[in-house]
Amino acid sequence: MKPFDRWDMPLPEQVSFIVDQDPEVMGTYLYDDGEQFEHVITISTKKCGHLATVIRVLCHECVHMSRWKTQKWSHHDAEFRRRTKVISDELGFDPLEL
Repeated sequence: MKPFDRWDMPLPEQVSFIVDQDPEVMGTYLYDDGEQFEHVITISTKKCGHLATVIRVLCHECVHMSRWKTQKWSHHDAEFRRRTKVISDELGFDPLEL
């Protein structure tokens, strides 16, 4: 799916998706090459009560994951903002919502 198909995303079998009830965060991405799953995306049901919110949070965390080969995968820098703009343009989101 565009734009993810143009980025160096990890293989599906390297990714674990977790749903939790953390009231503090909407979602997280963690890269750890020492674990069974190198990539973990977590979405909180306490903060994401609607499908539209889940999709936006998932896109946000996938931008982090798309940068996993860099030391800046956790940053919200200019490259992160550029990629969220590309996703927003493709999927019709407001870039500030990602």
